[in-house]
Amino acid sequence: MRKMLLSFALVAASCSAPLAASSNVALLESLRPRVDAHITFLASDEMAGRDTGSPQDGITAQYVASVFRTLGLRPMGDDGGYLAHYPLLRTHLDLDATLFEPEGVAHEPFVAADDYAVRGYGAEGFDLSAPVVFAGYGIETDDGGYDDYAGLDTEDRFVLTLSGAPADREDLRAAANWRTKSEVARRHGALGEIVVIADDDRSFRWTAGGMRGGSMVLGGDAVEAAETPFPRYVVKTKVASALLGAAGEDLAALKAAYESGARSGGFEIPGVTLHARAAVVAEQLTSANVLGVLPGSDPVLSHEYVIVSAHMDHVGTNAEGDVYNGADDNASGTTALMTVAELMSHEERPRRSILFMTVSGEEKGLLGSEWWTKHPTVELKDVVADINTDMVGRNDGHSIGITPSADHPDYNTMVQQAVELGPLVGLDVGWFSGEGDYRRKVDEYYTRSDHVNFSRAGIPVVFFFAGEHADYHQPTDTVDKIDRDKILRVVDLVSRLATEVADSDERPHKLAP
Repeated sequence: MRKMLLSFALVAASCSAPLAASSNVALLESLRPRVDAHITFLASDEMAGRDTGSPQDGITAQYVASVFRTLGLRPMGDDGGYLAHYPLLRTHLDLDATLFEPEGVAHEPFVAADDYAVRGYGAEGFDLSAPVVFAGYGIETDDGGYDDYAGLDTEDRFVLTLSGAPADREDLRAAANWRTKSEVARRHGALGEIVVIADDDRSFRWTAGGMRGGSMVLGGDAVEAAETPFPRYVVKTKVASALLGAAGEDLAALKAAYESGARSGGFEIPGVTLHARAAVVAEQLTSANVLGVLPGSDPVLSHEYVIVSAHMDHVGTNAEGDVYNGADDNASGTTALMTVAELMSHEERPRRSILFMTVSGEEKGLLGSEWWTKHPTVELKDVVADINTDMVGRNDGHSIGITPSADHPDYNTMVQQAVELGPLVGLDVGWFSGEGDYRRKVDEYYTRSDHVNFSRAGIPVVFFFAGEHADYHQPTDTVDKIDRDKILRVVDLVSRLATEVADSDERPHKLAP
């Protein structure tokens, strides 16, 4: 570890070396070794997956702060430093005191983290008893064209839903995002969700792992102001079959009918009440975001900020000690951000200030960015935009996905600018990302990275995302698979976009989809 820290100090210090390049292309090319050094360090086994609240989390923050310091960025954290600390509660369940007991239906005993898994139990857990209703896929579109809740009483009940969306309904993919489904269920007064998934679904393994290993929520005043826990269960076939059997439904036949579109909407499950309990043990922790400012050149506009953001955390190690290196997720975005900062620090300064911000806690529920937007270190009214990068080092080297798209209600002028800038840097900037089975419209990921917290604070956002792959959240997301050329293209794109936005007379604004 001592040798690794010495190496990190040398790499960070090297950022202060003068760059003699006179053109943007030459300057970018001179930064290639820096890209390799940053991502190799962040994704090394010694960094143990950069889990939020871990010692390596702190080392990551100090590394980024050292880079910002050598670049001469102005600190914007606590007490005149680069780090802005925030409190966390790490929670885990006492599995022996955890219960999922449907009453009114015959069944074998259900075992926590084996037959069912749960998240959303908050800092204090819950002890609930309520009826269960079935709500199809749990989808409700804004235009009312698809509504599984129509005519269904879900107030103070658990809502049982199928995962995903009907086959061949690409238009429902965004509405089928699990966070969106949870928001809809809460809006309809449900006490919690029960989601039917395939027995081999990887989301079950993640959720079960969280039950055993713990999850995180914001601490401090965020805990005091937290809403009532909203449990989200994922259940295997045996659990779902027992619940639906009480309504005379066969799970396989029901799934086929809903997938084909032959059925939709929901129905009552008569006589079934679920007694659900989560007993929580909590531990107080601290993490930090890292903030550095490249001051603007305009006497009037320099008090306004364009944020360039990326999350620096990943998911740590598993019970067997395997390291989840997170080279693409999101050492790639963090590396891009630090390199953008270096590139822009050697160019003519734009009129507005650029606030470079790496956040932690993204993998725990976008916690670092949520804390900052609720406890900002600059006035939110002075923030004109957020440009967020997450997973930008894989897939097609000449393509990058972007959201919000022209179909999204938050579509804005920055997106237009990014699409137009793409050809100048060798990137096709489009609405889709990923390859093969992982190809998706990037709007589906709109709520899954930190830009969404800035958006919720009323700030126009743009999110660059190259798409998922088979190594996503696996120990195989390693540095040898990263496309350094692509990261440099993203660096070029982000720096050009940030400069354009910072130099414009007008702030970014929404455009009609």
